[in-house]
Amino acid sequence: MDAYEKRFDAQIGEALRLRREALGFTQVQLGKAMGVTFQQVQKYEQGRNSVRIAKLLMAAEFLKCEVGDLLGQKPEETPGTARLVRAWSALGPEQREAVTALVEAFRRVEAD
Repeated sequence: MDAYEKRFDAQIGEALRLRREALGFTQVQLGKAMGVTFQQVQKYEQGRNSVRIAKLLMAAEFLKCEVGDLLGQKPEETPGTARLVRAWSALGPEQREAVTALVEAFRRVEAD
């Protein structure tokens, strides 16, 4: 494994950990959703093992995000994301829809 692959594995692992923690899930819960042990989740999160794409798809589904979010988003690019995800995930379906509509409205105002 070359240096680029190691960096990429570490980036994916960090994204998994941040998203999992933001939603309040344990490594055991994520591991069950991915069909692996919590020890394997630890290795993924530490960037010691590569995550197969099928497992990454399972993780994204469980973590309610897009696979792309786990492949490229860097936490320093979006300050406050974890806090926002935690708050949003605690809302009911109608509240989530209202908050999403509000955020979309802000985005449209910024674009004008």
